[in-house]
Amino acid sequence: MNGMQANPSKCKVITYTRKHEPIRFEYSMDSAMLQRVNSIKDLGITLDSKLKFNEHISKTIAKANSMLGFLRRNTADFDDIYALKALYCSLVRSGLEYGVQIWAPYRGVHELRIENVQKR
Repeated sequence: MNGMQANPSKCKVITYTRKHEPIRFEYSMDSAMLQRVNSIKDLGITLDSKLKFNEHISKTIAKANSMLGFLRRNTADFDDIYALKALYCSLVRSGLEYGVQIWAPYRGVHELRIENVQKR
């Protein structure tokens, strides 16, 4: 209605199921077949076909560790603890907490990995 057109090359198909042999249907848009994927990123959260969030948690932890390393390298001469806390909360912790209401870790191993980032 507003004149926008969907780009079939940017559209993907994902099926959420726990079945071993899910029903597969081929979807098309403007006579182009849509690509079927096992995981997809939507609003910064990676969803897989079984809604396990393992991939999302691994990527989030890797990004937080990377940012924490960046902060440690570049703030070695900082004396103000409040400045360090502000940088940590805005750059590391905010990434760890983004969308946690959706992907909250329910397995102990994921909780430990996230806590290890915070302990560092």
